[in-house]
Amino acid sequence: MLKHIDLGVDMRAGRRIKDALINYRNAVQALNVSSLETVVDHLLDSATQRAEGAQRAAAAALEQVPDLDSAGSPEELMLSYVSGEKMADRTDRALVTPWFKFLWETYRTVLDVLKNNSRLEGLYADAAARAANFCLTHQRATEFRRLCDMLRNHLSNLLRYRDQGGANRTDLAEPATWERYAGMRFEQLRTACALGLWAEAFRCVEDVQGLFAAAPRASHRARAALMSPFYAALTRIFARSESRLYNAYAWYRLFTFSRTQVKGLPAGDVATLASNVVLSALAIMPYEGDGRREGEGSVEAERALRMAGILGFTVVRRSDRPVLTRQALIADIERKGVLALTPAPVKAIWALLETEFDPLNICERVAPLLSQLDGVLPPPSSA
Repeated sequence: MLKHIDLGVDMRAGRRIKDALINYRNAVQALNVSSLETVVDHLLDSATQRAEGAQRAAAAALEQVPDLDSAGSPEELMLSYVSGEKMADRTDRALVTPWFKFLWETYRTVLDVLKNNSRLEGLYADAAARAANFCLTHQRATEFRRLCDMLRNHLSNLLRYRDQGGANRTDLAEPATWERYAGMRFEQLRTACALGLWAEAFRCVEDVQGLFAAAPRASHRARAALMSPFYAALTRIFARSESRLYNAYAWYRLFTFSRTQVKGLPAGDVATLASNVVLSALAIMPYEGDGRREGEGSVEAERALRMAGILGFTVVRRSDRPVLTRQALIADIERKGVLALTPAPVKAIWALLETEFDPLNICERVAPLLSQLDGVLPPPSSA
């Protein structure tokens, strides 16, 4: 089988490799999963080595050009004018692109062959992690979106047809299976944030929220361990989207959860988290313009309910009352003593903005306090 894989990689015969993997999976999944793991690892390693080798060959071809200032042959000049490509672009297109396309197709093939099979869950998760790392290493944003859509579709089909059963059907009611699938979604979330794909990161957040809703009771401890990175990711997403209200509530949830669930949280981390809660709450505009067009109110209300659910707040559908507000958050900060845990500059900023009224001098008085924040707010070590 390994020789068959080698020949398929040499020929870039993706369809034949997929057919061979399906037949081999059906033959060994009941008795010898480790053999299939060896074959899959060999396939991914071989395709990766060929793609990286093509990159090195393209770089070597460019280094062999004797004179970079030379205009080149007449044929090369004519080709560059017609196509608009430089020599490096043509070399990449001829040597590198075909192998990277094959490598990407190989990841898709492996994930499709291993999907929704309880005996192959570990292989499936490893392949998904390698595919995400490929997208991150080579900054392939489009392929990462397609990877997320593919994994999302696999999970959707798993949930849609879960009642049909089957000998090797993946069951999310099993704690180990649920933890593995949740870990995959968090890996997607981290990769999306690293690539700066904030819309895709939010879709990953919704995927995680759906898995949290379907979590079995026995996985309560594993679910709790994931909440801190979940809320930390939300703070980044909402900050990037300039959703100040939801960003402040995400910090508030992260602070509340960390204080109640994380044992031995250092005092410095508590102060940093509390300060982020206070400062993000103060950053919310105390009033908003009411220039919405007809029909936008219901859309905004629906979005607010959705965000409240993602942030873990109990949602009560009332058209006459907003779900999350600046006033409610400020009241919670005061009632639960969050302000008392912050450094002196943060307390002083709070006093200037919330308790005093000095509009003519407020900028002058706040500026030196803001300059002190970098020294008193180190990044948290555990959030």
